[in-house]
Parts: sequence; structure tokens; C-alpha cells
Amino acid sequence: MHAHNVVVTALILSASTAGLRPAARMPMLSGVLADFLEQLIEIDSVDTPINNTIDHSEGIENLMLGGSISIQQESHNNYPRFVYRPKDWQNDLALANASSMVSELAPVVLYLRHIVKPGNVLIVEEPESHLHPAMQVEFMRQLSALVNAGIKVIVTTHSEWLLEELANIVQRSASPKLGYDTVQGNQIALRPDQVGAWLFEPKNRPKGSVVKEILPGDSGLYPSGYDDVSAALHNDWADMLSERDNM
Repeated sequence: MHAHNVVVTALILSASTAGLRPAARMPMLSGVLADFLEQLIEIDSVDTPINNTIDHSEGIENLMLGGSISIQQESHNNYPRFVYRPKDWQNDLALANASSMVSELAPVVLYLRHIVKPGNVLIVEEPESHLHPAMQVEFMRQLSALVNAGIKVIVTTHSEWLLEELANIVQRSASPKLGYDTVQGNQIALRPDQVGAWLFEPKNRPKGSVVKEILPGDSGLYPSGYDDVSAALHNDWADMLSERDNM
């Protein structure tokens, strides 16, 4: 979202100086980022969902952001401006002045409201980067609800919190008290055939990665190896505590 502001500013500057001086050279954007920014700029100024009956972004706004993301059309340049209004506030807040969680999730909200529809694929890269563990768990619930709404979701992550909640969501589908697509107190359920998990392991020769599917173990959790880090930290703490007691 911050890059969007930079690009819009550059476009305005370029237009205002056209014919007066050579265009300045700007760093090239990757194709994915360029497409993303182009779609943000071209989002309809009328802040209504693409599907007037379902707004798949409401859960993220209500349960995670504690406020709403909206679009304002700048009268002087006709480019959209994205703002955040915390719950019970009377004024909007520029996303540049909002928390990193809000500014990072704002594009997801806008995509879900204006662009993504059932049958589409939504790719989210490492959502844990700006999320408290409790919000990581909630975000996995929101993404799972999208799957039940017919949206395909791909997530890359290094977060044990996300994987553990995903395992719980799959286990929940076997409960006789919950239907496959039931939401009760944010307890969404997905069938095992709706979920896949793959682990990327580095290899040296040739340099690259080995990709293998990981299936829930006897505990129902996905064996990612992340818990080895937690166990090592605990063992280190226990060893130091033991040494201190023996002094």
C-alpha cells in the first residue's frame, strides 16, 4: 500500500512535467507487483463489493482490524486514496499512519471486496510477517472460510501458529457437532480433501529445493519441523536453569 502511494505520486509528477523535461528513469517493478499496483489504482471508486450479497472481507475487518478500509477518490487527480477508520471513530486515517497489520491486510480486504470472486485463486505470502500470533490464528480461520465460499487460497508461511490452526480446522470437520462448512464462534471446518500442505526443503546439489507433501501425523498436526525450534529453545532454557540450581 505504501508502494501504491509512491507510484501514484510518480505518475502525477510525470504527467505534470510532460514535455518540459525528459522522463526520469525509475526502477522496474516485477510483473506481479506491477499488476498488483495497477489493479489497486483501477479499483472502482464506488466502494461497493463485487458481489452485493456477500462481502468476504467483513470478517477480517471486524475480527482483526477493528475498523474498516475504504476508498476515496481524489478530486484533483482522479486516483483512489485508501483509508482506514477504526471502529467508533468519526474520521479516516491514511494507511501510512495506520499500524503495519492494517496496511498489510488492507490489500487483502480490497481484493476480496472488489476483485476476488468464487473460482478465483488468492495468493497470500507469509501473512505472519505483521501479525500477532492470535491474529495469525484468526487469519487462518478467515482464509478457510474463503475456501468454503469457493475461493481457492494459496498461502506461503513459516508460522507454526498458522499450521496448527489449519490442522485444528481439518480435525474439526470430523466432529459430529459441526458440519463441514459450519462457523460457530469462528470455528470453521474444512474437509481433508479441501486442504494440502507442502514442505520446501533445501538441497545442495544441484542447488534448489525438494518439495514434498506433508500429511497430518498421529496427533493430527502437520509435521513441519517448526516445533524443533521451540523444543531446542526450551531445552536450552532448562539446561541453564539446571546449571544455576547446581551452582
